[in-house]
Amino acid sequence: MLKTLRIESVRGRLTLYYLSVLAAAPIIVGVLIYVLLARALYVRVDANLQAGVRIAMTSLSNDLAEGQDYEDAARSTAAEQSLSEQMLAIYVRDGPLLAESGKDGDLEVVLPPPDMVPDGEELLQTALETDGDDRHRLAFRSVSIPPSEYIVVMGADLEPIDEELDFLRGILGYMVPIALCIAGVGGWFLARESLSPVVSMADRA
Repeated sequence: MLKTLRIESVRGRLTLYYLSVLAAAPIIVGVLIYVLLARALYVRVDANLQAGVRIAMTSLSNDLAEGQDYEDAARSTAAEQSLSEQMLAIYVRDGPLLAESGKDGDLEVVLPPPDMVPDGEELLQTALETDGDDRHRLAFRSVSIPPSEYIVVMGADLEPIDEELDFLRGILGYMVPIALCIAGVGGWFLARESLSPVVSMADRA
């Protein structure tokens, strides 16, 4: 009787050990997949925004070179971007909004202080809509094209990405209990097989 109790105790500990090992592997893999995918998606958004800012800078420069004044050049550049899925807003560096296109009505763009907006690279920030529902990624860049100085803002709605990641989290949420059940069965089986020689020796004793 005592031998049987000891064997069952060892089997229980082995089952828990195998359960933890077998369950940890798919959970860790799932978390890594989620983190890497989220990072890749957000990095792609930032890269697209930075590319969009540079396109807007080129358009502004070309329009000014063609003889348009700084306001007309801003409006022309915004009109050229109107078919894009990205938002574009062009401000005088220390002044008002000159032109915009593709802006969500619930998004309020708050310009950072001019000295915080770099001249040679983009300042990237995440902003919430006024109703606190969706997020937007914004890229700010100070652009100096004599005789004018602008702040160019390019934005992208993060709702599609957030929805994709939310869907993935739901899938992973279903996978965890399934993985635990499979790991429990597998752990019990492995513990049983590991102790089978010991059980045979105990039965012969």
